[in-house]
Amino acid sequence: MSFPTSGPGRGAAPSRGITLVLIALTALGPLSTDLYLPSLPAMGRDLGADAATAQLTLTGYMWGLALAQLVYGPVSDALGRRPVLIAGMTVQVVASVLCLYSATIDQLVMARVLQGAGACAGAVIGRALVRDLFPPERAGSIFASITSATALAPMVAPMIGGQIEVLFGWRGNFAALGVIGILLIASAVTILPEPITNRDLSRIRPVAILRAMGELLHDRRFVGLGICTCSAFGALFAWVSNSSVLLIEGYGIRPERFGLYFGLAVAGYVAGAGIGGRLVMRLGSLRLLTIGLGLMATGGLVMLAQTLTGTDTALGVTAGAAFLLAGAGFALPQAFTAAILPYPHMAGTASALIGSTQMTTGGIVA
Repeated sequence: MSFPTSGPGRGAAPSRGITLVLIALTALGPLSTDLYLPSLPAMGRDLGADAATAQLTLTGYMWGLALAQLVYGPVSDALGRRPVLIAGMTVQVVASVLCLYSATIDQLVMARVLQGAGACAGAVIGRALVRDLFPPERAGSIFASITSATALAPMVAPMIGGQIEVLFGWRGNFAALGVIGILLIASAVTILPEPITNRDLSRIRPVAILRAMGELLHDRRFVGLGICTCSAFGALFAWVSNSSVLLIEGYGIRPERFGLYFGLAVAGYVAGAGIGGRLVMRLGSLRLLTIGLGLMATGGLVMLAQTLTGTDTALGVTAGAAFLLAGAGFALPQAFTAAILPYPHMAGTASALIGSTQMTTGGIVA
């Protein structure tokens, strides 16, 4: 299957600097989710909140991350990528300052909602810029790099956040996120090009936005690929959210050994995305998507067979999860590529719609 190669901003190959900025923008969301997780107990004690209430800072962030995408995407199609990106990242920086100085848990929860609403601009605009700037054969590879980065964030961010808490206290994590936001704004201004040259204010009217989303949702191919991305993302999020309970309480794995099992499965996801990124130029996005879905089915069947026959063990289930997540690593970036490439005129809206449904899926399976 071929995709349109023309689009705003397509010409000479974008620089490595542009690629790195796009990866950083997309990784900001999961980084902001996991950086402060080791600080939740200290944060709760300092603000007089129990564990369940402290968890609302994570829930609020996820809601902001999921819902604001539906605004940024269509607006960026109409007004341009860079202005909307800079506006969103400015919201993220302001929200980080509000988090830093929050005196109550209620203030922190509201600031986290705002922080998520700002940070999601990086993901929406970053993915749309991949569609704008790269030819189809490169886009799948770039999305695979983005997928690897977003998978590594849950593994690396808590370790970094723990060290920040030791040195500066729990508020230091939000100061760090604010600094990262400022650096990304500077990168957007100095490095990223603006591919949208014809601004059309009529496209930000509610009727126009709903019409664009309706066009996407009436495309069965887009919906099918969207289901694939949600399935792959849901598989990753289900493991990240539930593996500790499954392995520690269900199979009696000691907490100090949990990281080995957790990392084994996530390594499958990173490996799948990395290998897929190298093979996409040769095999194409849709063929890699098929391979990924096959691996996901294989991993799921391995885990199901163990459960039905009573032969399940911690290592066996983790091995099945590694196959499942390796397939997700193959499938997710390629499904996303195939979904948004046919829509150069509304790549932001397509990116936002898939991104929002992904985050909603993650919230459901968690």
